[in-house]
Amino acid sequence: MRRWLSGRGALAALVVGGAVAAGGGWRALGVLLAFFVSSSALTRGGGRRGALQVAANGGVAAVAALAARLAPGAWLAFAGALAAAAADTWSTEIGRHSPTAPRLVTTGRRVSPGTSGGVTWLGSAGGVAGAVFVAAAAALLGALRGAAGGAGWVGGGAALWPVAVGGVAGAWADSLLGATLQARYHCAACGADGESPLHECPAGRRGRRVAGLAWMTNDTVNLAATVVGALVAILPAVFGVPALPSA
Repeated sequence: MRRWLSGRGALAALVVGGAVAAGGGWRALGVLLAFFVSSSALTRGGGRRGALQVAANGGVAAVAALAARLAPGAWLAFAGALAAAAADTWSTEIGRHSPTAPRLVTTGRRVSPGTSGGVTWLGSAGGVAGAVFVAAAAALLGALRGAAGGAGWVGGGAALWPVAVGGVAGAWADSLLGATLQARYHCAACGADGESPLHECPAGRRGRRVAGLAWMTNDTVNLAATVVGALVAILPAVFGVPALPSA
């Protein structure tokens, strides 16, 4: 566990997990764990997520879980937010193994691996797999049961597809924001570009911002992606689109 969370990250995870458990009990907590364990296992070195990273990836899901006590349809938003977080992480980590260089999602220009907004076919497929994994976990654990609220929504397997679509939409929103608005810095010491003003090179100098908005950090982008995932997942229920028949 120490490989996956820093000290403050662990405290933040306890807060997020407590909120999710309070809102949906062990079923919702199981979905959160499915996301966290799978994403951490895929991340090189475990990731050592800090408090901001935990809040960015799980904060929207925690709020949705608590809201679901009053509005059961919010379970779709809960699962959609986690599906987006999983899709983003899976696409990044699986995409590292792509035999071809990533292309910028906005222009198609080839970029170096790790560039914000860069996508590959392998990474995109990994993102879809991550979103489906979380959606399937939510359906199998029954965390979406009662997410109806009219229009034929019965939860369970019938609600799997909007959650998966929400997850994929969130991951693509992450890539778009990464390519357009996320802050990027240039390190004069080694000539590399990165997402942090302090570059991790031997010189350790503060980089110069060359693109994006200063407040649009990686954590901000991740938070926005989970918001998109939550909104897209719940949209069909809001507009009364009937669910697919449950298997």
